[in-house]
Amino acid sequence: MANKIAVTVDEVFSKLPLEQVSLIKNYLTLLFKWHATNNIVSSSDEEYVIKREIFDSSILSKFISVSSITDVGSGGGIPGMILAILNPNKKVTLIDRKSTFIDFLEIVKSELKLANVVVEKQDFFDNKYSINSECTLFKNFSNKKIAKMDFENKLKYLIETVKKSKSVSKVYILTGTPVLQLSKQFHEDYKMNVNKIASPYFDTSRFIAEVFL
Repeated sequence: MANKIAVTVDEVFSKLPLEQVSLIKNYLTLLFKWHATNNIVSSSDEEYVIKREIFDSSILSKFISVSSITDVGSGGGIPGMILAILNPNKKVTLIDRKSTFIDFLEIVKSELKLANVVVEKQDFFDNKYSINSECTLFKNFSNKKIAKMDFENKLKYLIETVKKSKSVSKVYILTGTPVLQLSKQFHEDYKMNVNKIASPYFDTSRFIAEVFL
């Protein structure tokens, strides 16, 4: 497993500094070790995760200029942990409500010595929680409160919930083609840029939506 991770990371991230490449390899080794017993990532296919999830996270990193970030529902740390590795001068807060994920993220933070990472066991959908970062990230929208909503209404709910935290100026969403099908009314209500991720590895498109609050 470790050899496949190393080879694929070297292929995908050949232009990164060696220190960051090493941190990504170490993170992924921990991720798949935990995944074997705790199911904390979307796929057991190391090459797929690196070329889809980690590559896309690295592209997202290029769009974020603010100094503090909160990754909501971070799970196994994608994209938040990758953003922290690629941006050591940015504070990255990873929140999740599940203890399994929090325990894993704390181990990664400790073993990789990521001083810019904060791990918090929090429920974003708890009205008492307030985000203290300049921008918020969403990759996974899974929660029973919004499970039956269509994509547009889920997005509205997330944005309106984030707006209650006064420090946040932008919301980033790493998502698929539904973001291209939002209504005219949505675009009148929210200022948003959508950027396609140009992946050399997959034909199916992913997008980075940037919402200004």
